[in-house]
Amino acid sequence: MLAGVDVGSTHCKAVLCAPDGGVLARAERPTPGDPTGRTYDVRALTGAALGALADCVRHAGRRPDAIGLTGMAETGALLDAGGEPLTPALSWADPRPARYADRLRREVGAGHLHAVTGILPSAKVPLAKWLWLAAEEPGLVRRARRWAGAADLVAQALTGVVATDGTFAQRTMAWDPRAGAWHEDLLALAGLDAARMPDVRRPGEPAGRTADGVPVVVAGHDHLVGAWAAGVRGPGQAADSMGTAEAVLTVADHAPDPAAAAAQGMSYGRHADGEAWCVVAGLPSSGGLVEWFCDRFLGLADRPSAERYARFRALVAEAGDGPTGLLVEPYLAGRSAPLPDRGRRLAVHGLGAGHGLPQLARALLEGAAHQARWMADMQGELTGAAPASVTLLGGPVRLAEWTAIKAAVSPWRTRVCRAAEAPCLGAAAWAGAALGLDPTALTCPVRILSAPGDTGQAYQREHRQRFLPAVTAPRPQPTEESQP
Repeated sequence: MLAGVDVGSTHCKAVLCAPDGGVLARAERPTPGDPTGRTYDVRALTGAALGALADCVRHAGRRPDAIGLTGMAETGALLDAGGEPLTPALSWADPRPARYADRLRREVGAGHLHAVTGILPSAKVPLAKWLWLAAEEPGLVRRARRWAGAADLVAQALTGVVATDGTFAQRTMAWDPRAGAWHEDLLALAGLDAARMPDVRRPGEPAGRTADGVPVVVAGHDHLVGAWAAGVRGPGQAADSMGTAEAVLTVADHAPDPAAAAAQGMSYGRHADGEAWCVVAGLPSSGGLVEWFCDRFLGLADRPSAERYARFRALVAEAGDGPTGLLVEPYLAGRSAPLPDRGRRLAVHGLGAGHGLPQLARALLEGAAHQARWMADMQGELTGAAPASVTLLGGPVRLAEWTAIKAAVSPWRTRVCRAAEAPCLGAAAWAGAALGLDPTALTCPVRILSAPGDTGQAYQREHRQRFLPAVTAPRPQPTEESQP
């Protein structure tokens, strides 16, 4: 029996499964963060992840033979010589290091950083966090003896060892994915060195073992691990990992041209297997658009997630099928890719007297679907081939209207991963590798969405003729009359 644990931004999930992916038990617990969304208490975070795992063990009535860990990248804490946290776990969503990311752009150069690490500077990367901490609390950084990401903290709680994998290491912006090594010059900017970084394990190599000998594997970044579990493993295959934020990734047999990828705001690096390469782009406000709509227009800020999505889905169904005639630029907090523009904001075009909340709700899904197709198209250009298929995965795939819109907008075959816990299952597969099992034996079930016909032609025409011209048009500059 294999265990997979996903340390997520909003929930910690766990499964116990057979080597072929058959699930015997599943559980989840809320991820306990502070009200600002900037930090997590380290003990509470690891407690939620281990609590979900314990719930599964109680339900199944037996312990796993190996444990795999995945979860959010960029979130982590500095530890002292005894392994105790010197800081809370600083969230990837914490905006406070933003000016230090700007400093990296100015003093090191975004192009150079991207060419070396595959990552573009932003407030979420740990290198910017370390620079911020070094400036604000230099004594704390001098006392630090380890950095540990969210999944690494759980591995430490299980084994006493701090270790990670290459996909998490890369998201720090201090790891060279070509050399497979920490970049000492970048670490030195914050007064750190490779000795204070977690040891980086190969795919399937245990970080350590529990007191009773169970191997614990840090499988890597949740978007990559989930995509891998869903069968997105070879060149030309792409995944659309949907959640509060959304990541689109395309697998390739080579790294893209760094300058071209940087211009599109896309990162690149090794896939979960440590062999293939992948190009990754993000939309920070995918499911976040639904949450925003439910809060602002439906007054559901304090209601359970299931109720919020049920109300939202009913509105979308009321709008009917086919394009709404509205065009949404789905940027609640800027656009990261393609053509990064931090100043780009949510915009609705074509709103008229005949439109109401149902049409606006559906139009938000349309806008996010158009954006995801645009990201996949650009990744096809960077890797040299259009995607042969795109696999949708993540909690929002339960919203059938959304997956249908994505299939209609896209010219390629659309697959839907039917396993809600794909990252957990991927982590479990790589845990099995520590026992000598073949991780490729586990693949999540998928279904193929039918060709959309006339509706698809209408959406694809709208993508070419309305969406792309709108989002690539220069933003209007304020005139003197509009100045306060």
